[in-house]
Amino acid sequence: MDSAEAGRSGTDSSPGAAWTALHSVWPDLAWDEVHFRRGAFHHVAVLGETAVVRVVYGPRHVQSTEGEAGNLAAFTPAGLPFLIPEMLRPPFHGPNWSAQLNSYVPGDHRPLEAWTAVREPLAKVLAVLGGLIPLPGRRLRPVRAWCGAGEWPALVAGITVTLPGREARAAARVVADVLAAEEAVAPTVVHGDLGLHNVLWEGSGVSGLVDFDNACLGDPAMDLAPLLGAFGAAAVTEIADPEVVARAQLHRASLSLQVAAAAELAGDGELCSFALGNFSDRFRSGTLYDPGPRRGG
Repeated sequence: MDSAEAGRSGTDSSPGAAWTALHSVWPDLAWDEVHFRRGAFHHVAVLGETAVVRVVYGPRHVQSTEGEAGNLAAFTPAGLPFLIPEMLRPPFHGPNWSAQLNSYVPGDHRPLEAWTAVREPLAKVLAVLGGLIPLPGRRLRPVRAWCGAGEWPALVAGITVTLPGREARAAARVVADVLAAEEAVAPTVVHGDLGLHNVLWEGSGVSGLVDFDNACLGDPAMDLAPLLGAFGAAAVTEIADPEVVARAQLHRASLSLQVAAAAELAGDGELCSFALGNFSDRFRSGTLYDPGPRRGG
């Protein structure tokens, strides 16, 4: 999810018990080159330019990690015009955490790039994703598996009861609108979190995509939602049909509710409250569906 949705990415200089154990589990890795980072739902160790270890905590750590690993296994990087992570070894499950070892994907992160610089490269990425077919016998996770899949509406209903009435009703309406909009759409492969924080660049082109945790067969408008959140609906309409962008606005409105539900499942009350606060702020400011163009971009 977009870093604005999660609100809690950055460095993490305290490896903890999981990292100590993983030194013994995978002693051949380049631990002397490690750089620790933390996302909303993962702790990450970047081992130079050789590998990336991702650790998940919480009550669903095994289920989450196995599902995410299965998503990567559903694709082959052969023939793609950009690199994607490859799972290097089967996941390892600790007492209250699980670890996944992936290949390192080189490239530059450019989260503040202007729309004019990313417009055409991202249009090509969207076309490639829409034409992908999972490997035979390999299934992607269900739509919104990371935030409850079929349980998502009930989770949102439960965690929004503390919101003011108008906001709680708006949350219920957003969920219902997303589900209704998806019903008549032919599903395609979607990345599920196609914000600039998951796109890597070399020169003027996309060199890689990372974080396929939320990939699924779903509404292609899902991959426009983070771009709409970054650049506004008018910009995104330059690379997608207005009908698809209209659905993307519904998905965009639901992103904070997805993060909140995922945090609830992970037992992270702080992140859940933060995400609900995002939803409330956008509802009150009238930017729930479309934030408008990025300043300076």
